[in-house]
Amino acid sequence: MFYSESIKAVHIELTDNCNVSCPQCGRNKLGGSDNQHLPKKEISLEDFKRIFKKDFILNLNRIYACGNFGDPVVAKDTLEIFEYLRETNPEIRLGMNTNGSARDRKWWSRMGEIFSNLGEIKFGIDGLEDTNHIYRKGANFEKVIENAAAFIEAGGKAQWEYIVFKHNEHEVEKAKELSEKMGFDKFTLKKTGRFFSNTKVKTNEFQQVLRKDGTLDYIIEKPTLEKYQNKSLQKELDIINQFGSMDNYLDQTDIDCKVMKERSVYVSSEGLVFPCCWTANQLYLWYMPEKSGQVWNLLSKNGGKEILSAYQHDIDEIIKGPFFNSLKELWSCNSVKSGKPKVCAKTCGTLFDQFRDQYK
Repeated sequence: MFYSESIKAVHIELTDNCNVSCPQCGRNKLGGSDNQHLPKKEISLEDFKRIFKKDFILNLNRIYACGNFGDPVVAKDTLEIFEYLRETNPEIRLGMNTNGSARDRKWWSRMGEIFSNLGEIKFGIDGLEDTNHIYRKGANFEKVIENAAAFIEAGGKAQWEYIVFKHNEHEVEKAKELSEKMGFDKFTLKKTGRFFSNTKVKTNEFQQVLRKDGTLDYIIEKPTLEKYQNKSLQKELDIINQFGSMDNYLDQTDIDCKVMKERSVYVSSEGLVFPCCWTANQLYLWYMPEKSGQVWNLLSKNGGKEILSAYQHDIDEIIKGPFFNSLKELWSCNSVKSGKPKVCAKTCGTLFDQFRDQYK
């Protein structure tokens, strides 16, 4: 079996919709037009209660809303869902990641009350008024600060997460000072690993940012200061020297699954249950043909994506089913070509961890 014990944590995407267009998010094409593969789904309060029975919620230690494509604050019933969770299990730890630029002070004040005990909201604010919108395209900095203040004043624990780029590395200290002045519980720098190209299996120094019509708007670049750079990206040359290429590394690396250890699952905006957001992300890559790639192939061999639907099956049934177990078996393949899941090798390979290195 994939998990030896019961699930203790859930990562959920309440919607695949968003109010901004971050250029390194799979919801759009480099900050431009929308990803046409997305199912455009959302989990309502009624849906949530269908998927997560009370006994299941009572057994959880943690549930947090983030996702691959959408911002949970945009979903219609997010507030009501978190109210339901807190009422059902007063001891559960709640979490959410957001750009913070949607909703009003009243909504955020109520969310602050819900999060005043055991939980935190991470606000993705990548700069100050003159720079935050460069990555968070469409976000209103003044609105973000107003909403965060309302949340904090109501007792909510907030974290300021700051992705460092060349265009905002000079404002890190000022942003930290502002976070302390406002009462943020924590200020965290994120050393982005998203300059690593999944298609080319190499690190890019910059990335184009497009307009809706597909024309070039501007570029974003890696931070110039080494202390703000993702350490895994710096390890790339060492890995190439050791293995000959990144592809060879992915073929040979052992897989140390992150979610198996923390006993967590990911539930998409369609209600599909995956081990993690990284495997789920492979369903709707804008730069790949629709329904192509290793994860789609694995689903088609085992009955289609319906076998992962929490609307049709209990979560326990899904995680004991063919998709989870087939995925785990493929980890022992001797190459990506022979079936080893590339997404697992890249995300949970033992020598290259761009995700964890964001926070080092």
